[in-house]
Amino acid sequence: MNSARTTFVGTIAFGFVLTMSSGFGQTFFISLFNEHLRQEFSLSHGEIGSLYFAGTLASAITIIWLGKLLDHVDLRIYTFCVTLGLSIACGFISLVSGPISLAIGFFLLRLFGQGLSGHTGITTASRVAQGHRGRTVSLAGLGFSAAEVVLPLLTVTLLSMVSWREVWRLYAGVELALITITTQLLLWRYVIDATSQQATATSKSNTDSWNRRQVAHDRRFWQLAPAIFAPPIISTGLFFHQQSLAAFKEFAFSSWVTGIAAYSLAAVLTSLIAGVAVDRWSGATVVKLYLLPFICALIIAAFGNFNYLPMVYYFLIGATVGIATPAISALWLELYGPAHIASIRSLTHALMVFGTALGPAIFGLLLDYGIEWSSILIASAVWMVLTTILLINTRLHWISKPLT
Repeated sequence: MNSARTTFVGTIAFGFVLTMSSGFGQTFFISLFNEHLRQEFSLSHGEIGSLYFAGTLASAITIIWLGKLLDHVDLRIYTFCVTLGLSIACGFISLVSGPISLAIGFFLLRLFGQGLSGHTGITTASRVAQGHRGRTVSLAGLGFSAAEVVLPLLTVTLLSMVSWREVWRLYAGVELALITITTQLLLWRYVIDATSQQATATSKSNTDSWNRRQVAHDRRFWQLAPAIFAPPIISTGLFFHQQSLAAFKEFAFSSWVTGIAAYSLAAVLTSLIAGVAVDRWSGATVVKLYLLPFICALIIAAFGNFNYLPMVYYFLIGATVGIATPAISALWLELYGPAHIASIRSLTHALMVFGTALGPAIFGLLLDYGIEWSSILIASAVWMVLTTILLINTRLHWISKPLT
């Protein structure tokens, strides 16, 4: 295997490991402990959703600064700090003693898990040569799906044998002993260092690439925002309160969560297909209708009542998530260039994380006020339809000299 191909494969493996480990900070995983936390600290749906909002919002603000360092800091050092931080976060959550420490635990998990682990893995993968970018990002992003398949089943099994605190301690050890060592070995073995990343990132001059300040003043960015950030808000609210949704649809929770396997399958299949499509056409082309499966999922969940509802519901949501990973990653590069991509991605990721903070809090408050799930699902579908119309009508093309 030649050097370029070896580095290509190593980059995919590195991204895969980090995106998989990001699962420790993802809502689908944290929600598995939702009832344990609510019972232990006597919290309502709205109260735990508000704590989650506070921790996630703080992580969104922090990642704006920490995320852009990936453009400048040696990748090996940056990755070590991220994986060590996630291990500490898992250990900390096992020691929480009340609402305040729980909010801090949420902050650490969301920052180092859902935030920086995924950011580091996908940003590194997106910096490969154009023409391979879509497939590289889609393959590296399969770590998200792998986590969604493995972690719920493993965690439910572990919770049947040991306490929830012991489960978190176990995962802290896994992150430190397995993920940290594996990522460092990949970096050293395949020489995916800051020098090679910077060489790729500066293939276009700084005068041609947009910086984060210019992106924040671009009208197109804010026209894209409602559609790009709709799935994090809605899907996080759905996942965080999935036990309540399962009860509303009269499914045992153990039966309902089996649908997550369909979610992961759909995410894998559509991510691979979307990766090829991005390389053949563009991220701007692929992204325009990516919300349609999610819209169908919401409508079916609102009105459907059949045995395989969880499978169909999660499969359709997973389809949107799978398309989003390569399409949106490529879209930012196509619109704004590669020189400041980590800085730009840290902004977009912060907004996505902010969205994931809103979802559980809003849905929790709606449930506390007696709003039925059918109304919540229909309203969410309407919002996505409107944002899709706005997305389709936004001109997604490269402007070589950004406005100041």
